[in-house]
Amino acid sequence: MSEATQRLFFALWPDAATSHSLATLAQQVAAESGGRPTAPGNVHLTLAFLGDQPRRIGRELSAAAARISAPSFDLVLDSVDSWRKNAVAWAGAQSVPPPLAELQQKITRSLLASGLEPEERPFAVHVTLARRITLAVKHPLAPLVWHVTTFALVASELDPAGARYRVLSSWPLAQRPSDDRELGQK
Repeated sequence: MSEATQRLFFALWPDAATSHSLATLAQQVAAESGGRPTAPGNVHLTLAFLGDQPRRIGRELSAAAARISAPSFDLVLDSVDSWRKNAVAWAGAQSVPPPLAELQQKITRSLLASGLEPEERPFAVHVTLARRITLAVKHPLAPLVWHVTTFALVASELDPAGARYRVLSSWPLAQRPSDDRELGQK
């Protein structure tokens, strides 16, 4: 009997307000591109896709991720674009915050240390908004600021209605000193 597997990835998972803004944008971009919007509960930014992995590895990945230290940051999504070949429309950032690049690299190093090979595709900062698009889209977006405070290990579960994502574990990113001031603390 073969070992049970689950499809895993590390991601930035938006807070409720950002998730709502991105879901609204997904509806607009899907209408514009003739595609199917990403389900509101599935909107995220993938940091590392792991594919099908033995269920037991989730605990090891969680332990490794818990040791990652990285600061919180603002991700400014300011453009909409598409990949016609994949029939996907997405929101992206013209400028990648250094803490995002560093977090993604730390996760990659953690995967390698665990004996897992990360995807060969280069890391692309994007949030998928619509799939099965029939028209290409590309235009500026009024800046949508996502204050990123956590990252997560997520399982992708396929069912007839499409993929559903379930956050298995999440970890906080360290607050920046400016975050304390914004909260009225010294």
